[in-house]
Amino acid sequence: MIERNLLIGNGINIEFSGNDDYKNYKIIERLTQNICTNKYYDVFQGTLNQDDLKKMIILLNEEFNKIAETGKISSTWLKTKSDCQTLMEILARYHGESQNILSIGMEDYFFIMRLLNNSVGNTDDTMETLFQGLRYLFLDAIYNNGEIETLYEKMNCYKKELLKYKNIFTINYDANIDKLTNKRIFHLHGSFNVLDDTYRPETIIGYLALQNHSLKVIPKLKHIYCNGIMGYSGEYKMERMERYSSGNMAINKLMHLSDQEREQYYTQLKSSTKESDIYVAKVIKACLAHPELKYNEYPIKQFENINGELHIIGMSPNNDSHIFKMINENPHISNIVYFSANDDDTKNIQKVINKTVQIRNIFKYWKSLIA
Repeated sequence: MIERNLLIGNGINIEFSGNDDYKNYKIIERLTQNICTNKYYDVFQGTLNQDDLKKMIILLNEEFNKIAETGKISSTWLKTKSDCQTLMEILARYHGESQNILSIGMEDYFFIMRLLNNSVGNTDDTMETLFQGLRYLFLDAIYNNGEIETLYEKMNCYKKELLKYKNIFTINYDANIDKLTNKRIFHLHGSFNVLDDTYRPETIIGYLALQNHSLKVIPKLKHIYCNGIMGYSGEYKMERMERYSSGNMAINKLMHLSDQEREQYYTQLKSSTKESDIYVAKVIKACLAHPELKYNEYPIKQFENINGELHIIGMSPNNDSHIFKMINENPHISNIVYFSANDDDTKNIQKVINKTVQIRNIFKYWKSLIA
């Protein structure tokens, strides 16, 4: 019997919400409403106020429109091949037209922030700090005061269908499918219910953060400190997903070294003037003192190892190129079924997946569940 696997995107939340709450424009609308309050004062520890946050979103919108309208940008703003590719995709997607704040894709805001960061020569560390702040705002807007986590109550008609799949993967942060099926769901981009390693003292990063007294989670906003990944390109997201897996591989390799080799490596890193080397030295010291410390990995291997049939529901072909790359590189996927919402998605999915794809109408599919 052929193994059946399912990959779910945000379209399922849009369908079962019965309204527009989880469409792009509505999420950004909530973000703009949230930043008009003092909700995030403690999150940013007073370094940014509501006026600063409003100015930031307006600036990103203005810069986006300058680029979209002219198609011109200084080469110094583009540092990598991925930057050039992402820019070309954005220019094609928006057809050179200016957009209001609500009509720009969420993750395109991260790309404009990256370009601005490149233009002033900020370091990667500075960019990550800026990304983290923007990520907090978007995660909170998606969370919708917890309303998103109640959608499973409207999904009973979908339960029987979901139980037909051996493995279910999602790029959503909510746990609705987890609650509905009572089975393990693989969250490729993280989950609102899982804190990032930075805030988990049982992980390497969290342990080191605790030593520096930098662990701080605001209970009523706990969800923004989750391990949810957001970014401007598939390449960026994949790098984030692989970071913790690579960390665990490096630790395992370290533990197989002789005591003398480890000591030499540790001494070399500790005496370095590079902050990255000094941090790795701290990681080595922590692992030797507490061998149980690890990184909390994203379920990349589980997704890469699926075989048989893969159904894709509620996921746009215009984002998450890293997911489609893993699908293309898996020779054990024998059949792909994509549930399409429109002709553009039908056309584009066959551009990003280089295997034979069966197309089914998503609206007919939803209707069949309640028939």
